[in-house]
Amino acid sequence: MGVLYLYHMKRFEKFFNETLTLKELLETYLELRKHFQEMGFSEQDLEKVPVMTVELFKLQDQFHYLKHRLLYDANAYGFDVSDEELRDYLHPLLQNINELTPLSNDGYHTRINRWDED
Repeated sequence: MGVLYLYHMKRFEKFFNETLTLKELLETYLELRKHFQEMGFSEQDLEKVPVMTVELFKLQDQFHYLKHRLLYDANAYGFDVSDEELRDYLHPLLQNINELTPLSNDGYHTRINRWDED
């Protein structure tokens, strides 16, 4: 017999689930991950991105703007949400996208340097 887990959703989480801003944020994050894939980045490369493209700057700025907007809107509606609560809420959603868009195992530096035989 399966185990049923009940998750009590907080009021601000219900609010987030209904906003267009959350949908836009997740779509932007998916585009970021796809761009990282195209560039051949690994998860390790994301700690210090080796090459910043115009598209990457644009997507990164848009993601940060939407994250800020989500927090601002929730607080404007009186939910009193902290940045940490927002991060905790977003983490599993972003992890799902990470699983759908795995990055390279060898990374950008390895790929770039693979033909160098000094």
